[in-house]
Amino acid sequence: MTKVRKPLIPLLAEYPFGILLAALLLIIVAAPLTGRISHVSFMHGQAAMAPYVFILTVASAYALWSTPRHRTATLIMGGFVLLLLYLSTTFPHHRLAAVHLTAQAAFMVFVIAAVLRRVFSAPEVDGNILCGAASLYLLIGVLMGFLFSIIEIVVPGSFAIVPAGETSPPPTVRPGPGWLIYYSFTTLTTVGFGDVMPSGDLARSASVFEAVVGQMLLVVMMARLVGLHVAQSSTRSHRPVIFETSEPARRKP
Repeated sequence: MTKVRKPLIPLLAEYPFGILLAALLLIIVAAPLTGRISHVSFMHGQAAMAPYVFILTVASAYALWSTPRHRTATLIMGGFVLLLLYLSTTFPHHRLAAVHLTAQAAFMVFVIAAVLRRVFSAPEVDGNILCGAASLYLLIGVLMGFLFSIIEIVVPGSFAIVPAGETSPPPTVRPGPGWLIYYSFTTLTTVGFGDVMPSGDLARSASVFEAVVGQMLLVVMMARLVGLHVAQSSTRSHRPVIFETSEPARRKP
């Protein structure tokens, strides 16, 4: 029996969190490449991340658009963030960049709250909910990357890049948003390559906070999804699921 492939448009409508997950994976891959992009194009600094941040913002708005109560807030906040993205890219200034990053971080908090509510209140686990759970974890990394960028702008020198083969960072090299999003994901996944280091107290505190929250989120999210899947399976089979924590009592002869 041959499987019928769904058309692309209905498939995208069925998996809005899948679009968000794809945008997050794109920004993860592109973040470490912003330095090379700056050398081969006219986009430098924050502007090198602008296309990927634009795609992420649009994908986030699309993922939340199916919920009517989120449409107004998504339209207003997303439009405002895209306006600030355009202004900060066209007129590069550290204060304007800080305002844009703050608005972008606030929008990410809104998206995380909406996705969290959708994932944890879902009546059953399907492909879209699984994409939402994965997106939720990656959204934490992007959010902290924006917060790290704000910290670096407000307190210059909070982060430092350590070139390969050296043990201490040169004082003239400052990481941009691409570097700090990359650093955020190495911290979130507890990889820690050591090529970007927090050198300020606030940066160290935020880094430890992200590492702890990331592991806690994984545990809670896996417990919720597994429990929901077990309950869903037992409902379909009409048999209750019994968890035994001790050996059953032996019958007396």
